[in-house]
Amino acid sequence: MHVSLNMAMSLDGKIATAQRGPVKLGSGYDFQRMGEIRAEHQAVINGAATFRAYPKLLHVQDQALLQRRQALGWSPQPISAIASSRLELPKGTPWEKAVDSERWAFCGAKAPRARINALEKAGVKVVRSRQPRPGAKEILRAFERAGITKVLLEGGGEFNASFLELGLVDKIYLTVVPILIGGKDSPTWCEGKGFKAFPRFRLRSQRELEGELYLEYEKTLAPLGQKP
Repeated sequence: MHVSLNMAMSLDGKIATAQRGPVKLGSGYDFQRMGEIRAEHQAVINGAATFRAYPKLLHVQDQALLQRRQALGWSPQPISAIASSRLELPKGTPWEKAVDSERWAFCGAKAPRARINALEKAGVKVVRSRQPRPGAKEILRAFERAGITKVLLEGGGEFNASFLELGLVDKIYLTVVPILIGGKDSPTWCEGKGFKAFPRFRLRSQRELEGELYLEYEKTLAPLGQKP
């Protein structure tokens, strides 16, 4: 299983305002790059808060990328997945109504049966945990059972952290956008409880374009303070 993470952030590391509403980060090139990164994965997943801010399919638009996926024997579109403990999601979204992309929803044990039934009726594959919330390892095991070996995380900060804290992320793509958001309650791309041993990542590539910085990091074998 290979897990990547792709996020855009402000100069001060924020991904949204304290109100958690949608914020346009990144240029047209960043949007293009996002499609290229998605195309390299079999499934793309985000958490409920991110989906509520951006209730869209996590799909690929470029036809050349779609053809490249098909040449690999993959479906034209990656699985568009959401993790939400109680499935407290907007109803009637393009994601829910989509017919050209496989959609998964991971939920906890207390998710309402009526909401599960409604999503399944719309063609969504619902994976229900026995725990209050679906865990990172549980999500990856479900994908692996379906033959999915390349998964992309797209936020938010708490969701990303749940994978990072368990050492499950192999690669990180970051776009640094030349704006400031500020605010002590504004979310960052990695939240969670914090790390006892700081994970190490090696810079693989960097590129600057029109003031935006595109970074690619790869996990190393040992946390900071230990020999890699």
